[in-house]
Amino acid sequence: MNIYIYNCSNTFNYGSMMMGENFIYYFNKVTATKNNYYVETTDNQNIDRLIYATGINSIYAVAMNALFEQGANKYNYILAYFGVQKVIANLASNIDLVIVLGGDDFTEDYGWKGPLLNAMKFNILKREGMKIVMLGQTMGPYHSFRIHVMKKLLGKIDKIVVRDSITYNYLKKNNLKNISITDDFALLPLPKQQFKERTKMYIMYCPSELIYRYSKEGKREDWIDFNLFMINKLMSKYIDKKLVLLAHVIKPESVDDRIIVNELYHLVEDKYKDRIIIENNEMYPYCVRNYIQQSLFTISSRMHPIISSIQCEIPIIALSYSNKYWGIIGERYELGDYIIDVRYSSYNQMKKQFVMLLGKIDNEYEKIQEKMKNKNNLATKRIEETLEEIKQL
Repeated sequence: MNIYIYNCSNTFNYGSMMMGENFIYYFNKVTATKNNYYVETTDNQNIDRLIYATGINSIYAVAMNALFEQGANKYNYILAYFGVQKVIANLASNIDLVIVLGGDDFTEDYGWKGPLLNAMKFNILKREGMKIVMLGQTMGPYHSFRIHVMKKLLGKIDKIVVRDSITYNYLKKNNLKNISITDDFALLPLPKQQFKERTKMYIMYCPSELIYRYSKEGKREDWIDFNLFMINKLMSKYIDKKLVLLAHVIKPESVDDRIIVNELYHLVEDKYKDRIIIENNEMYPYCVRNYIQQSLFTISSRMHPIISSIQCEIPIIALSYSNKYWGIIGERYELGDYIIDVRYSSYNQMKKQFVMLLGKIDNEYEKIQEKMKNKNNLATKRIEETLEEIKQL
């Protein structure tokens, strides 16, 4: 089978890489055959990383938007959607299945034009005979005229597999019949993941260069001050632990978490010396999980370190800037008590909540782990069922 994959173009966003490598690895196991995977990217290094991480060689680089003619713009796609123009590239005739990995690209958190245009493009591909599966999605809500337009466009996709009940209930309310629910594919063990002894020697923190832009009090200097507050509390409360500052997204430059990781490290390295570890080099996601498994708990401004921590059954504090946290971590895993939503709280409120959550984790540590273990067992079964359903297409 020839499979085209959207949204795994950047393996230096470790969340995207985890979803991509797990889909490829586990779908090959389910189908028990050698599939060919065509992955959009601008850099062949991303393909090399996927091949290494999965142990599967039949992964090939294609240019971004390779299913469409080079140079096509939004006006060409609109004309093509209405049957006035052809924009399909030759590659499309060889593709059996198109996988659109999640994300929250089909919310309106980052604007509405992208979701609308991409939904039109998937409808064009559908008319060419390709099976289209949107997998692991957080979607909606849509507003204004997009409510009806997106309902029509999404209704023609072969299968939409969402990863949280908030999205599922929203799409169901809009009478979409092609939807199902599973769990984020990053909740499966990674192909090269090792199982480490739970030493609890670290506290993992993955800060984000992105998140302060969504905060209620949006100044970057205030966000840095809040980070320093958290670090000082951690270092004084857990005197036998080492804090790992890890950049979970290092490309593209505009959202490179090494910017804030390096800044925080230089602000505290003299004060805490050998108790602070900085990880700002290129890594594989399984290496990140090796750290997490040996951590007391994980704090993250990125969602997928939280997902990895749940998979490793290590308690979490999630710093949220989007509804996807509440759908996956809150609703799906019933861990909403451990989310600090920066969109709605002042920094003083977040500081109080952070201190409270440290005590809550201490008091409920084993209870949290047991909940994660039970939910992970269910997630594995649900994802296996989803892969079987995709195979039947």
